Amino acid sequence: MRCVFVAIGWENISLQALSAMLKSHGHEVELVYDQALFDDKNYLSITWLARLLDQKDLVLQKIIELKPDLVAFNVLAIQYQEMHALAAEIKKYYRVPVIFGGIHPYSASEQVLLRDDPTVDIICRGEGDYALLELCDSIDAGRIDYSIKNLWFRLADGTLIKNETRPLISDIDALPTIDKDLFAPHIPLHYSYLTCPSRGCPYKCSYCSLSFLGNEADQLNGQRARERTVGSLIQEIKSHVEKYHSKWIDFRQPVMYIKEQWAVEFFTRYKKEIGLPFRCFGHPLLITEPAVRAMKEAGCFAVQMGLECWDEEIRKKVLNRQESNEDFLRALQILEKVGQPYALDYILGLPRLPRVLPDGSIVALSDEESKASIERELDAALELLSGLRHCYRVAPFIVQYMPGTDLIQHGINAGDLNRHELDRLEQGLHDNYMAMGSVAHMPERLKQLLGYRVMLRLMMFLPRWARKALIATKAYKIFWMAPFRLFLTFLDVGTAIRDVDARTYVKNYWWWLRKRFDRNYHLYLFKKRTRYQVLQAGPFQLPVDGSLGNKTSQGWELTHGKNH
Repeated sequence: MRCVFVAIGWENISLQALSAMLKSHGHEVELVYDQALFDDKNYLSITWLARLLDQKDLVLQKIIELKPDLVAFNVLAIQYQEMHALAAEIKKYYRVPVIFGGIHPYSASEQVLLRDDPTVDIICRGEGDYALLELCDSIDAGRIDYSIKNLWFRLADGTLIKNETRPLISDIDALPTIDKDLFAPHIPLHYSYLTCPSRGCPYKCSYCSLSFLGNEADQLNGQRARERTVGSLIQEIKSHVEKYHSKWIDFRQPVMYIKEQWAVEFFTRYKKEIGLPFRCFGHPLLITEPAVRAMKEAGCFAVQMGLECWDEEIRKKVLNRQESNEDFLRALQILEKVGQPYALDYILGLPRLPRVLPDGSIVALSDEESKASIERELDAALELLSGLRHCYRVAPFIVQYMPGTDLIQHGINAGDLNRHELDRLEQGLHDNYMAMGSVAHMPERLKQLLGYRVMLRLMMFLPRWARKALIATKAYKIFWMAPFRLFLTFLDVGTAIRDVDARTYVKNYWWWLRKRFDRNYHLYLFKKRTRYQVLQAGPFQLPVDGSLGNKTSQGWELTHGKNH
């Protein structure tokens, strides 16, 4: 059978892993990709350019042309509305089951799998490697198996089938090597190579969506984080770099390593056998001098680490980050001593801790009290950052509440979230953390945060004496009244000139723009459009008995080939 994946906005390693699993068992896999230029829900948002280059009709056309037996989406909260709208369009013209996987369907399952909405037929809750394979096997056999663990189904009569969750995969080395060929026509892999050294995370941060899988692992007595063996990861990178000639490696996982021994062994072998520049992510409690030295000698040009909040009480009680300020200082001292370049993430707009009255009731701080608390925290953070030598970038993000995370209750207690905003949150209607995040409905708070955002971005472009002068005079508070977008645009340009990852992003955009003028690409700007007839019988819905009708060489006799 043929499964068509749909990706919007960026390369997706989860889809590459799923594709490898399906292909290794004889199924056909295709990818329809839309870069969503200038509206990628990530870094760039320029509305008029996004409208000019929008090609959603060609995305729809390509999906139908491929005649899939299943259409699969990997959905983040910020993409939910866009992907739901595209799935609804597919269902108008083509009879096919649609499955949504990824973190948003897991965390907002009831919202995504509505009883009275025929758009989404199936959701995957948790890892999909074996669940999707079993689903495709059953579709290929002509009858869907409604008992597959990790999958929920919505049947034509409105019945919801909610299967239990299977244990997380413990031996991830046993899985097929990710299918980079899936994205090769759509991503300039020769610029950089994206990979993951592990699955999961050992920590339980209240703001992170990975906590869902971690909590599930705890309940099933499994491992929260599962590392690949050094040999497996080295072999994957070597084989793909030789094929795609990538210039640098991007290890995209919340923590690069969990054990110092693994880190030293991996980086030592990486230096000898691969030797390309790379960046990775770290955690202050995992920063040790032997690991950092091995990392730097292997060619690491950046370690990205989450500072998130310099108020220790908020960090521990609100974010569930149990490391102390002394732990952070120790980690920073090691990075500074070794001379390892690093970047720090910081979350702006975190909920303030409410007052607890003697009777146990909770009272949120007033707006003025919240503003003063934020100012004290961020002034102290600026003082810390002003003296750092090897921190080349501070990345300030506006807080974005994710459905189902523990951070939401703190937002409610602080008075930052109400029922209306919670509903919008589950519908994926909050802005992303690179833009206005989840505080767009609080304009005064947002104005204050954007002022600090400019200052935090500016910090590492300035010599240390200039940073200290700005802080001593508090001259940076003029940024609260400044044209934020103009300032941030200048800083973005400076970052794109200076930083390897940012320069690569700019080069990627130029590559994607040129793709729109490639006659052989499915999003060719002047490609002829096909007009489809709306299905008279209505959109496909899962039959109660699971039967999919007769099969032919062209697909389902009763569903394919009628309207195109």
